[in-house]
Amino acid sequence: MDKNSFLMYLDYEEQFNLMSDEEIGQLMRAIYQYEKTREVPKLDGMLKMAFSFIKTQLDRDREKYEAKCEKNKENGARGGRPRKQKDISETERF
Repeated sequence: MDKNSFLMYLDYEEQFNLMSDEEIGQLMRAIYQYEKTREVPKLDGMLKMAFSFIKTQLDRDREKYEAKCEKNKENGARGGRPRKQKDISETERF
């Protein structure tokens, strides 16, 4: 299932504040690479640690997304949500 977005949480700000702008840029590129390819990028030091926390959340979010897609697929195979029955009083007015 192709995903074209991912969530960034405000909780990450604490880790970002410990890094330089250059390091944040490297981390963001690593996050994008991981989300597109599922390959863990080679990082060192603080970047590796920050990425590991973020990767855990990205993986959880992807699992939730895939579970929701699977549930929707199953519901669609069963015909989806039943149609609402029209209220008789509404149809009599017209």
